Amino acid sequence: MASAQLNFLHICDYASISDGGKLNILGIFENIFAKTVPTTHPQFYIVTNVGIKQAGNYKLIIKIVRSRDGQEIITPLEFNLAIGQLPTTNIANAGIIGQLNNIKFEEGGAYSVQIFIDAEKIGERSLMVTKIA
Repeated sequence: MASAQLNFLHICDYASISDGGKLNILGIFENIFAKTVPTTHPQFYIVTNVGIKQAGNYKLIIKIVRSRDGQEIITPLEFNLAIGQLPTTNIANAGIIGQLNNIKFEEGGAYSVQIFIDAEKIGERSLMVTKIA
């Protein structure tokens, strides 16, 4: 049994946590449309939530890779998760909001946002970059 599970993963225009602790996600998307390629996307957010099934220290890693060859297009984002005693549900949920600015896509086509806990990939979401007229 894996020590972590992906609860959700979204690519969006904006994300925040309200004063009351509510997660706000605006403009979820899976496609970037550009007039020219290569293109630079000015800003987007990656929002993820994972369930951890064992106490310990973990590294959550977010990668964006070009699907055709597995080339990473950003330096992976890394977050340290320290999970203490588990709640009575025996799973601790941890949410991450990552803001990305001026990300360059060298070519159109399929990309993948991948989520890892330590070295184990626990999920991914497709992202298409399409040139439009």
